[in-house]
Amino acid sequence: MIGLQDFTLENIYDKLVHLPTFPKVVQNALAILSDPNYQVSNLIEILKYDPAVTANLLKVVNSAHFGLRQKVFDLASALPLLGAEKIREVLLASASMPYLIKPVSGYSIGGSGLWAHSMASALTADILSAKCRFSDSSKLFTAALLHDIGKIAMNLYVGEKVGVIYNIAREDGISFAEAEWRVLGADHAIIGSELLKHWDFPHDVVRSVRNHHDPDLYIQDDLSAMLALSNILVVQLGIGVGAGEFRYRVHPELLSRLSITRNDIHDCLVEVVQSYEESHDLLNLE
Repeated sequence: MIGLQDFTLENIYDKLVHLPTFPKVVQNALAILSDPNYQVSNLIEILKYDPAVTANLLKVVNSAHFGLRQKVFDLASALPLLGAEKIREVLLASASMPYLIKPVSGYSIGGSGLWAHSMASALTADILSAKCRFSDSSKLFTAALLHDIGKIAMNLYVGEKVGVIYNIAREDGISFAEAEWRVLGADHAIIGSELLKHWDFPHDVVRSVRNHHDPDLYIQDDLSAMLALSNILVVQLGIGVGAGEFRYRVHPELLSRLSITRNDIHDCLVEVVQSYEESHDLLNLE
């Protein structure tokens, strides 16, 4: 007889410690970048000892999205061509790619769908940040790129339960995340926030990931609101959408919090589609 799987929240948390850690070398590099007087040589000194991160970084930086005029093959050539913000984006994308590039079958996300959704959310976050003149675009990019990282952990548990969760969402007219709570005792947002906390990401990034599916929470601060809207717009475009996610809508309170209009949203969507199409090679890195 096959034993029943333990879906308690405590057991899910216990399993988090067995997941790979976010590369410490990237965290150290991000800390260096927080100093406005950082030296590229210091970054290279840290990064050169992690060949996997370096290889992924060069894949990302050579994509058309970053617009370099010629291919680069080493850190000393690549990093001086980018400003601090772009270096931060490249580091986060290159370190996140191995986690996000895999199928997430429990959420009915095939191929590299989670990577596409995550990168599209980050691109959308950049566009919204400029539109709303948001003061902390780097944290927003980080949160947008990693907002669904909890799906990697929850994928271990959703599996056979996905049909039950989907039916509850459909029959009760609630979101997939709400249905996750009913069936599993947690959703991928709260598990993702715990994982990012375990990886020592900033508190406000952790909080925004925790909040991004909860309208009562994501209207409480600008970072959470910006992340929630970025995710909703990408879902509405159908990019990397999994089971049940079509139910997410733009709440009026969200627009009010960010002082933007429906017309602004339309303009952002046009820019997102263009940016997404121009980033085709970045989105198809493997």
